[in-house]
Amino acid sequence: MKRIILAFLCPLLLTFNCLNTNAQDTKKETIAKVLTDYFFLDRENIHVQSNKSIYMANEQIWFKGYVFHRKKNLPFFTTINVFANLIDDTGKIVDTQLIYANIGSFTGNFKLNSSFRSGKYYLQFYTNWMNNFIEDESAINEITIINTTKGNGNVFAGPDPSKINIEINPEGGTMLSETANILGISVSDCNHNATTVKSVDITDANGKPVQTIQINKLGYGRITLPANTGTGYKAIVNIDGIKHEQAFPVPQIKGVALEVNDFSAPDKTIITLSTNKVTFNSFGGKPLYVVIHKDEDATIYEVSFNSSLVSKLTINNADIPEGMNTIRVLDGDLNPLAERLIYRYPTATLSTTFNETGQTIETLAYQGKVNYANMNLSISILPEDTRSYDTTNDIYSSFLLLPYIDTYKKASGKYYFTTLTKAKSYELDLFLLSQKSKYSWHNIVKNPPKSTYTFDMGLVLKGAVPKLAGPTQFAKVRLYSLTSGIDEVTDVDEKGNFTFNNLLVPDSTYVNFTLLKKSEKPKELTLAPQLLNANKKFARNFLPTPYCYNTIASGTASYNAAPNVEKGTVELEEVKIEARKLKYANIMGNGNLRGYKISEMQANMYQNLLNFIKTYGGFDVNESVGNVTIYGRGVTSVNGGRSSPIIYIDNIMALDFSMLAQIQMSEVDEIYMNAHAIVPSVRNNIGVIRIYLNKGAKPVNKNTTPTIILKNGYSKILPFKNVGYLSTQNEGFVNFGVISWIPNVMTDENGAFKFDIPKTGQKNIKLFIEGFSADGKLISETKTITVK
Repeated sequence: MKRIILAFLCPLLLTFNCLNTNAQDTKKETIAKVLTDYFFLDRENIHVQSNKSIYMANEQIWFKGYVFHRKKNLPFFTTINVFANLIDDTGKIVDTQLIYANIGSFTGNFKLNSSFRSGKYYLQFYTNWMNNFIEDESAINEITIINTTKGNGNVFAGPDPSKINIEINPEGGTMLSETANILGISVSDCNHNATTVKSVDITDANGKPVQTIQINKLGYGRITLPANTGTGYKAIVNIDGIKHEQAFPVPQIKGVALEVNDFSAPDKTIITLSTNKVTFNSFGGKPLYVVIHKDEDATIYEVSFNSSLVSKLTINNADIPEGMNTIRVLDGDLNPLAERLIYRYPTATLSTTFNETGQTIETLAYQGKVNYANMNLSISILPEDTRSYDTTNDIYSSFLLLPYIDTYKKASGKYYFTTLTKAKSYELDLFLLSQKSKYSWHNIVKNPPKSTYTFDMGLVLKGAVPKLAGPTQFAKVRLYSLTSGIDEVTDVDEKGNFTFNNLLVPDSTYVNFTLLKKSEKPKELTLAPQLLNANKKFARNFLPTPYCYNTIASGTASYNAAPNVEKGTVELEEVKIEARKLKYANIMGNGNLRGYKISEMQANMYQNLLNFIKTYGGFDVNESVGNVTIYGRGVTSVNGGRSSPIIYIDNIMALDFSMLAQIQMSEVDEIYMNAHAIVPSVRNNIGVIRIYLNKGAKPVNKNTTPTIILKNGYSKILPFKNVGYLSTQNEGFVNFGVISWIPNVMTDENGAFKFDIPKTGQKNIKLFIEGFSADGKLISETKTITVK
């Protein structure tokens, strides 16, 4: 949407002015076009919530990802292929995965081991489509891994106190001589994190105090310098008796000074441009252009200076897109003169409430509610005093701030957006005063992106029929997998080549290929297929910024207790805390199903899976000549016909029920069924059956069909499994332990949801809630619950 008003009708007596106006309108059209061309391709933004940020080397990193369509402000429903890298502090990729995203979100985990050394690590998430852009659109999460057997290294060391960053950023980018200037001041430690500094002293060239600037808790402040301010000004900070100083930038002879004020007048934004005589004379009477845009959504204004060398522009906030906007000031040749990020602040936010509804010997039952319907949430549950959760990584910063900022700093969106106030809006503007747009005007004009890299939806499998199989003209190949529910047919060309597109294939899946020819018996094939897009590299290597440590106090500066302070404090071993005997009971969608753990006795008694479904599921099961039908007993669809259930095998939907006849009960780990479960389906399905096979189960092969294993497919989605703690009452657990991780929570039409929490003896627990709705509403909240 472009808010550009062009004047095309002019009286004949004003021909010159008309031509001039049309020329100016042409400039506006040019500006609008370069923005449209640059932001024409859809962009994905990814936010990932991990269950915590500090891990022991024998834990697993659990995460939930959200993919956002920033042009539409909605979940990116069509994103399917997401790549995840685990990167060490040298930039080396130590593990990588292909992850399946479904209707805008994904879940997964990285398993750690004793080979990991203590240090900083990074999770990077990206898609192949992101390679089309000059800017790095990937998501980066910083985590810490502790391997007590190899030593803690520097992971608990604080920053070097002798090194402080003081940054001074003129509003608009230029400190201009002979004009008043506003400058943002930020103070951070050597790792670009906030310090305890509350003020900065400003002195002139002679060291004379000028004024003291207040710094907020995130490290930001601002100063206004009047016109004709001399050179040699300094910002001075004293920390622990050490003096740190930074010189102000040298005023420029030519340019434009920018001031943006959206606080003085209700629902208005006032933009003030100031210049000096040298610059004014260089313009030759030509107007300037003020562009306010959020990606391609632009409002363009023409402004001119008079003898006062000041020009003001008052804009209704309703004319500015909600969210992050860039203000750019361009000259008559469309060269950039000034630039500033601003944020049109929202008026409402989402919040949660929680109530305990009951408890058992092992668990606490809770009901939660969001003040919005149909939310997709994830919840990390940790001890109240946890030291292992990064509160600066949240969905607000990932979707609303960081995609637009060219910065190595973190941005605590939760701080600005959880509670909406004028004070928080002002602090956000203070933060943006010291930031720079990630999208340079030079690239926007000169380097619009091209769709060179594909938007992958599923996997592409390519293969060739062996020549011994004979002519392949008019032939087809069938791809079949019992364990993954795949049953696809594709054409074979005259050279014997074939391709399957848009496949959903879990990693290490057993498959079969069959050659189909008219009037001939199907022939099983042995071949070596390739998954062409299963390992797409990211075009922009992530190189971490080296950390700056206080080596004198290494290992003790940040925490009073490392994980191994007391013998056995956080000795992590397999399965000591389990809320339920069923492994997959907490998987999304299984809560309303009855679950069965298949014992050896049941496997021997029923042998065939269909017999078990018929006996326990409440379904009518019929098998005839290899064809299997399953209907709910007494269950009919809305059109009066009998309704079939939806069936999943290891979370992959089975499209052909006949494959169930080949599954023996000895291959089944757990099964969940409900013949009356309501299923959103255009086919009027009613009922759900979810089957989980034993790990490593191989499809039954009665006909000695050659079995082929496909590597590098999608990582398998596993249920959360906590490590076992020898104690949950010590300092190690309080600092670094995990109570629970619930990655998939779907609220109902009233915003309500239920969940269970294992009892760990904690009086207070902390919930970190993240998520979005189907129409793009965001939530990021921290709640503390007192256990009754």
